Amino acid sequence: MCKSDPKVVSRLGNNYYFNSPMFPVRPATALCFPLPKTRCLLLLKVIVFFFLTSPAQTNISGIVNSYYKVVEVIPSKACVRLNTVVGLARLQKTLIVQMKGASVVTTNGSTFGDTTSLNSAGNYELAIICAISGDSVFMFHNFLNSYTVADKVQLVKFAEYFSANVVDTVKATAWNNASGMGGVIALSVSQTLTLNAPIYADGSGFAGGGYVLSNGTCFNAPFDANKYFYNASFTGPQNGSYKGESVYDFPLSQSGGRGAPANGGGGGNNHNNGGAGGANLAAGGKGGGNSSSTGCTGDLHGEAGKPLKNWSGTKIFFGGGGGAGHSNGTLTISNGGGDGGGIIFIQAGTLVGNGKVISANGGTGGNALSDGASGGGGAGSIVMDVPTYSGLLSIQAVGGKGGDENDAGTAQRCYGAGGGGSGGVIYFTGSIPAVTTSVTGGSAGLQYGGDPACNAAILPANGANGNTNSNYTIRQSTDSASYCLSIAPLAVKLFYFRVAQQTSDIQLQWSISNPELAKQFIPEKMISNNWSPLSILQVDGLNQTYTYTDEHPGTGANLYRLKVIEKNNSFFYSPIRQVNGKQSADDFVMYPNPASQQLIVTGDFSPSTEIKLFDLSGKLKWQTKKLRANGSVTIDVSYLPAGVYVMQIDDVIKRLVVSK
Repeated sequence: MCKSDPKVVSRLGNNYYFNSPMFPVRPATALCFPLPKTRCLLLLKVIVFFFLTSPAQTNISGIVNSYYKVVEVIPSKACVRLNTVVGLARLQKTLIVQMKGASVVTTNGSTFGDTTSLNSAGNYELAIICAISGDSVFMFHNFLNSYTVADKVQLVKFAEYFSANVVDTVKATAWNNASGMGGVIALSVSQTLTLNAPIYADGSGFAGGGYVLSNGTCFNAPFDANKYFYNASFTGPQNGSYKGESVYDFPLSQSGGRGAPANGGGGGNNHNNGGAGGANLAAGGKGGGNSSSTGCTGDLHGEAGKPLKNWSGTKIFFGGGGGAGHSNGTLTISNGGGDGGGIIFIQAGTLVGNGKVISANGGTGGNALSDGASGGGGAGSIVMDVPTYSGLLSIQAVGGKGGDENDAGTAQRCYGAGGGGSGGVIYFTGSIPAVTTSVTGGSAGLQYGGDPACNAAILPANGANGNTNSNYTIRQSTDSASYCLSIAPLAVKLFYFRVAQQTSDIQLQWSISNPELAKQFIPEKMISNNWSPLSILQVDGLNQTYTYTDEHPGTGANLYRLKVIEKNNSFFYSPIRQVNGKQSADDFVMYPNPASQQLIVTGDFSPSTEIKLFDLSGKLKWQTKKLRANGSVTIDVSYLPAGVYVMQIDDVIKRLVVSK
């Protein structure tokens, strides 16, 4: 019979295995009874080994984030009040971000929409929940930024996992200006994020200008329809089609017309002028103009969405929506401006790309038939906080293509195509990795089928290319909030502590939560039956993962543990980990591994040495005692099903993979 205390699950020789919240282990009696003691201990060792080396991944897909409307910010208590707190809990990671609030020139002229101040638009920060009371959520750290709740501030709950496998597209809820929520994907994965499907925030940002059918009346420019904003809901006629949404929350009276509202694309004016592309940190492309030689004439194309400043990376934005093309035809196929790209935050220890895509592209502008086509959406923003990448991966923040205009050969009437949306921005917290990135501006729409009797075509423009940046610093406060600490002190949590043999040394690796509250790490090693410190490492308050290399491991078993000291001088120890160092006389080598037909085992065996081979259920598959010193033995494994097995020689255990 096996026994288990609350921490130690099993001890075999000098190997200890500990219960962990990340890898809960059932009571040993439930696992072991009625197996013999030796088999029981071996089975426990195998089970814990595979938990620690190959933790199960969580399969994820669809919408993984939750969104909350911030109704009040109370900086003195690092507190936000929300429309609801359902689904939130202490220690959860969140993103606070303000979507709008820029001030622009509002005179009805060529400078309409020029940004005079971003104010708090684009302000964001990561924050960890300390406590929840009623509709109030308190954070562990004082806020870095100021926020104006009237300008659409939202809290996004990170989707947090130990390891995660994207099995179908992960996407954002599309931004909804009425609710003030959506458009963001935020993932935090302690270990490995594996992509077997895309992560997709295309068209999840600011909305493109909506398509509206005007009546057939036109005004000849430059007399009545040459202004930069109109009320787009008035269609008798609609003098200016809807603008794309932006960081400036324009009123209905300014909703239509060619003037670009900050990073939103301008709409085409009466008659049948093309809409412009939305923008991010780069400019969108202007819309195409009316080049008719008879009837309703005049180039009053939508003006390009205007680039924003990111204030050295302290602000982050959706892509602006594309402006709609002006339309009054009964056979129109226009669909309005393309939506802007959303925002993506990804934090992971390792990202396995598998040739998949992470994207926040702008949407395509609507095509038109003998009418004005619409502009493409500006691409969004992507933040990649990933130290290690594996396999092929494409990260895209590409502007949306402008809509095509088919003039259909109508006599002397030729109209405007849509402008392209701008490229977005990709931030890497380290150097730019060996992955494929694209921040290309969207191409302008095509104009074709025109009558040669029209005037020279007034073509739309491509969106400008975006930006890719390295060594980016994510906005996250480390200034502890005194109010929170008085009601719910935060503690450091050890996610994992691992040791692994390298070529000639042994590497220790660990990860913690809340590094800002930790002071020092002391890796310790068992030497002459005493725990001896190997080093004293200072904590980087913004880094969760750490490594230390023991360059002088002993032969045979090496035992390690980690002492974690918090800023309040309290401390705790990690579980004990063992790894074999340089090969000792009683160690053994087996090859090939994986094996399909035969396995050769060599070593300095004693007369009493016994070799045993088990499957993962603990069932003995093969054994022998016929060994000699400095000898070898050949094992036939061709009859074994493909899978993982355990080879045991005395107290030394290794993993064997059988392949077919």
